[in-house]
Amino acid sequence: MSHAEPVAPAAGGTARASWRSHHVVEWTAVIVALALRLPFVAIPAGPDEAGFLQVAGQWSPGGGSLYGSYWVDRPPLLITLFQIADSTGGLVALRLIGCVAVAATIVLSARAAGIVAGPRASAWTAITTAALLVAPGLGTQEISGELLAAPFVAGGLLALVQAERARDPRWPSFVGGVAGTCAVLVKQNLVDVAVFATVLVVAMRWFGRRDRSARPQVRIGYLVAGVVTTVVIASVWVLARGTSPLDVFHAMYAFRVQAARTISEGGGLAHARPRAALLAWAWVSSGLALLTVAVAVTAPRWRRSPVMVALAATIAFDAVSVAAGGAYWFHYLIQMIVPLAVAIGVLAARTSRVATGAALTAFVLAGAPAVLQVSDVPSSSTGEQIGTAIAASSRPGDTLTTLYGQPQVNLAAGLASPYPHLWSLPVKTLDPRLTELDSLLAGPDAPTWLLVTDRIRSWGLDTSRTRRLIAARYHRVARHNGHTIFLLDGVRRPPPVIGGAETAPRRDGKQKTP
Repeated sequence: MSHAEPVAPAAGGTARASWRSHHVVEWTAVIVALALRLPFVAIPAGPDEAGFLQVAGQWSPGGGSLYGSYWVDRPPLLITLFQIADSTGGLVALRLIGCVAVAATIVLSARAAGIVAGPRASAWTAITTAALLVAPGLGTQEISGELLAAPFVAGGLLALVQAERARDPRWPSFVGGVAGTCAVLVKQNLVDVAVFATVLVVAMRWFGRRDRSARPQVRIGYLVAGVVTTVVIASVWVLARGTSPLDVFHAMYAFRVQAARTISEGGGLAHARPRAALLAWAWVSSGLALLTVAVAVTAPRWRRSPVMVALAATIAFDAVSVAAGGAYWFHYLIQMIVPLAVAIGVLAARTSRVATGAALTAFVLAGAPAVLQVSDVPSSSTGEQIGTAIAASSRPGDTLTTLYGQPQVNLAAGLASPYPHLWSLPVKTLDPRLTELDSLLAGPDAPTWLLVTDRIRSWGLDTSRTRRLIAARYHRVARHNGHTIFLLDGVRRPPPVIGGAETAPRRDGKQKTP
């Protein structure tokens, strides 16, 4: 039997019983994964969660920036998903959407493996996917672009596998194009479906495999049609929200090149190297490295299987994509989960002891910390404490800007920022001399509150004028855990009260600017 073909199921009732038993494993994996995530639905927001919720909540025409009043280098479908969360309950709703994404990724990945190699592959893939999607070392508790894009990647792979084996591949190919494009519109570097589709077509021709469809170009045409349809719908949507598709494209790609140059020239590589080392350790300690090696060393078993070659190429692309990310956040590694889990499931079903051992080891390495973490659910954070204290002291119409990028404080405070950049990287890249920030601080729309993390003269920015403006127009009202809170002169507010904070209300003189 060719390794490219699915494992032939047993006949009659035995086959049905086999599929039922493996579907039980699949749904058990879903239930366990959700049980390990639900205790964390109300934990304090991470910086990306907080920032994207704020961007999404005000995204409307006329804001003056890319997404309403704010600028962020992310695709529109991601902001739309956060907009749905914002309108249906905020942070908890977002975390529940994350649970749905995890469940869908497990099921869709398992079904893709099942089509390739039968019910055993479905079960192994479900177990592996579930364990990795709850691994604390991969940053899976926060809702990231990689997590929300994962079900679209899994759905795209499933559709393309169906198209490869169907006599009428038109609609599965169209769905594959739609799903793959949606993944990119959630996280711009997740072009996994496009990589998989391209290598699958090339591998089928290279190995002389007959396409089950009468005309292979029909399959490709419907795939492209799915891509084009999705791009057109997304363009119409962003135009209706007051955003230019060309500006979005620039933010998704051209900005990333510019930002990489900024990191390199600004000495950011010195800070990136330790994070890269930590990311590499997360890759190893979560079991992802072992799974990657297992796929590589079993190449003689699958080297003439078009689907497995396409999965291996996708895994290789994901590894390069993660390494090229620059900031090296742990959640980058989520990109590798779907193709790795599908490949391992297929290999384990084909009685590869290496793949089976790798899957079991990864299950322990990823799953055990997730179980242990349930007993240590965080109830608060520094950002939430500061934001809550500012909220208690603020009045309607107040605004808050954090230097340089603490969006979780804005979210907890419930205050908008008149500065369009909620994260440090856009500040460094788009406003490196702080011209835009200084104009804001000197003008009539200066924020009521300022929060400075560490010191104003940090992050390698030109802060000389910024420091003078803050000294001239603001006074310090509190310090907490390395953060300094300033209030605009002439504005009377009670000093924020934070547990363990050093409060410093203005009396007659100015406070020294850090």
